[in-house]
Amino acid sequence: MVFTREELSALAIAVIVLTLCFSVAFMGGILNLIGLKRGEMIEFFAILPVAFIAVLTAFALHELAHKITANYYGHYAAFSYSKQGLILAAILSFLFGVLFAAPGAVFIYGQPTRKENGIISLAGPLTNLSLGIVFSMLFFVFVVFSLVIKVSGFLASAFFLLASINIFIGAFNMIPIMPFDGSKIWKWNKAVYILMLFFFIPLLLFYFLIRMI
Repeated sequence: MVFTREELSALAIAVIVLTLCFSVAFMGGILNLIGLKRGEMIEFFAILPVAFIAVLTAFALHELAHKITANYYGHYAAFSYSKQGLILAAILSFLFGVLFAAPGAVFIYGQPTRKENGIISLAGPLTNLSLGIVFSMLFFVFVVFSLVIKVSGFLASAFFLLASINIFIGAFNMIPIMPFDGSKIWKWNKAVYILMLFFFIPLLLFYFLIRMI
């Protein structure tokens, strides 16, 4: 894998901006953040590293999975951030506390076959699904710890956030419409697409219901 200075810079910018957006959205927007008391501000600074890990796993590793798989098939691929996507993410998170991430994408230079394109596209959501399952297991472990030995529930909350964001971003990318990954997976292998939904949908519903409670 080869990274140009411009690509590393684009990844760094996207990760920094999204980390701030995730943190502000989690607190309900900039207006809520301004009105926080000193004790509540500690929560915001505590969520920053969690948001950073969430961005690294749900977004950066998703994109790197596309790049690694494309490189495996002999195609040059590079990440490029979207100014419009980052600005939109900032506006929605700061003003409305809504999380929406479309910071850019990995562009493939070459002519991959339908199968190669499908597998390259699958790599991103599959990475999110795998991480979402791992973080879900850790979430349940720390929920039990917090109930049994009365430890702080911060780690349970952190793993809940990491798991739900990975599941949401992975499932979102499975939409079978261009330019989402799902459209290329569906075009390549419908059985694989349905199998991915078989795992994503129950997890997505579970985290949605938990947030509603």
